[in-house]
Amino acid sequence: MDMQTFYSMCLKGNVLNAIEYLKTFKGENDNILMLEKQYEKRFLSDDEIFAIDSDDSWIINVLISYFRYFRSVLTNNSVENAENGLIASLSKLVNLNPESNLDEIESELKNIFKEKGYSFLGGVTPPYRGPYIWKTTLKKEFKVSLLGNEQTVIVYFISDFLMLSWLHFATIGKHSSGGWAKPDGLYYVDNGNEYIDTDSIKFQVWFLKHEAQHLSDYKKFPNLNPTNLEYRAKLIEIIYHPNPYNLMEKFLNQSNNNNDLPHPYAAYAIIKQLSALIFGQEYVYEKQQWKNINSNLISNTATELLLQNNENLCKAGGNVTEGVIL
Repeated sequence: MDMQTFYSMCLKGNVLNAIEYLKTFKGENDNILMLEKQYEKRFLSDDEIFAIDSDDSWIINVLISYFRYFRSVLTNNSVENAENGLIASLSKLVNLNPESNLDEIESELKNIFKEKGYSFLGGVTPPYRGPYIWKTTLKKEFKVSLLGNEQTVIVYFISDFLMLSWLHFATIGKHSSGGWAKPDGLYYVDNGNEYIDTDSIKFQVWFLKHEAQHLSDYKKFPNLNPTNLEYRAKLIEIIYHPNPYNLMEKFLNQSNNNNDLPHPYAAYAIIKQLSALIFGQEYVYEKQQWKNINSNLISNTATELLLQNNENLCKAGGNVTEGVIL
């Protein structure tokens, strides 16, 4: 069984398809059978008792409201209906009118969580709602070079989480967002599972350069949509990764020709473009073909794509609200 394929389905919001995929391998070993039971309990039977690291009844009710929303949208129910249910439950907890919208409700949630000693980041991790709620924040400065331009960025190392949005829920804790960029700096998710080596490729390329590119684009192209932001940051990863083949494999697993999913669609667009430029083909799916390509060729071609994208965005005035500007 390919666990990467399984979790890739979950991270795209295709939990029901992931469960069906899992069932085809349940005879292989006890671990797969146990995983299938976990997923059925969470998404099909609705009788999971959630482990919440708090004895505050208000916090517990907030988290359970989001868990119910996650379960609904991840099993292909109407997002609008799920959000209406979320509004109905959360509005009571923050004493707001049920006609309030989720942005208003989450603004109040942020205030209440702050009083209780937690940071709260609401909004959307496309395509679904889902906050990040944590207790500890540590601050450190780093210097980052992006195509010759050096900048100093602030990184906030955040830990002691109550919630890590829908990605964490969809994978039963195996995966989550590793971090993000906000105008005030970069946020690195420290889930306590491993030592953070700030000199590692994972930190320096996958996180620092990727998120610093977002930070740069927020300033240079403030109206850029999430898909284009991800497209540009993923190209930066390829440019600076010492073994870009590893990223080709990752992007192939992520890719999805659905513009409602910024990360998967950006991966799809990059694979499609590189396939055309390097192989003269529409889309190269075979991982071994990418492995046989010289790393410098992949990196240099990604650089050409990013520079061309810079030019195209400048011509468009940086105001791109749909698709990837190629």
